Amino acid sequence: MDEQKEQPKKWPNTVAFQDEYTRKFLVSPKEVKDGYYLFRSQTGGFTMLFPEEARMDEGLYEKHEKDYERSFIRGSRKKENVAYTIHVIYENDEITEDIDTNLFLLSSKAYADYDGEYKKMKGDKVTIYFAKKERHTSNNGKQNVVYKFFASIKSNHSHQAVQFIYTIGCDDINKKCHIDVAKEEERAKMLMHSIKFQD
Repeated sequence: MDEQKEQPKKWPNTVAFQDEYTRKFLVSPKEVKDGYYLFRSQTGGFTMLFPEEARMDEGLYEKHEKDYERSFIRGSRKKENVAYTIHVIYENDEITEDIDTNLFLLSSKAYADYDGEYKKMKGDKVTIYFAKKERHTSNNGKQNVVYKFFASIKSNHSHQAVQFIYTIGCDDINKKCHIDVAKEEERAKMLMHSIKFQD
């Protein structure tokens, strides 16, 4: 019992650290950026920033040895009445060199459901192929807009790549909700750029 009582003091009072499963992926309880911890994939293939108000979905997590890993992250910001998901698929395989096939898969209905071009951003260590879209839905007469920002992030020095899909919308569509689209795009890009492959 004493150990349980100590638990809240031991870990930061954030969704990420209070969730036992999510904690396994976080390197340290120290923030590496305001509101973000460092996430390390279980394959050891990459690290990235992880929002303090998010948690891993244990039921959707998948890993095959050191070559494939799929993580599904859920978060919400209650004050803003927004909810988001981050879908991250890691691969370390020669197939990642076929950029057209990777973008075709990312664009498919199962992932981004997108029909359009990608913007290429080439850096020293990675090349990012970025796109975005919005989807209008209606539920019981209430209009809702869901925004997606997604990318294929390819290592320039190995066969490693990540497919990254950030989706955000109103948490409760019956309540007021304002999504600053430019800010969310900035946030999504910041998370994408935070991915560091462990070559």
